Amino acid sequence: VLCDVPCGGDGTLRKSPLKLSRWSVAAGLGAHALQLAILLRGAALLRPGGRLVYSTCALDPLQDEAVVSAALQQEPALALLDPAEALPPETLASLRYSRGLSSWAVPHPDFETERAMYRSWEEAA
Repeated sequence: VLCDVPCGGDGTLRKSPLKLSRWSVAAGLGAHALQLAILLRGAALLRPGGRLVYSTCALDPLQDEAVVSAALQQEPALALLDPAEALPPETLASLRYSRGLSSWAVPHPDFETERAMYRSWEEAA
């Protein structure tokens, strides 16, 4: 199951620079809930032993690592695979990847005026 979710689009700014003027912290925060819902729906559709792939064009860890982390916490049957386990050697040889973040700051929902950062969703709410 491939979950190619809608996102804030910050990963496409180089090819679409005008998106920067429409980007906001609130949009990124708002995308998280929808992305998580789509990922959890994908997990529900997955066959036992199947593979679930999460894809986004975002660079924001709240739309990437935070969504995957939340899904792993909510669905104990899911497991995060290392690329070496999940991909054929010929694909792995040409792929540049990193482990990703294990913690990230969560901005205040009205960050444009509040400028506050938190360590968790619960603190930001």
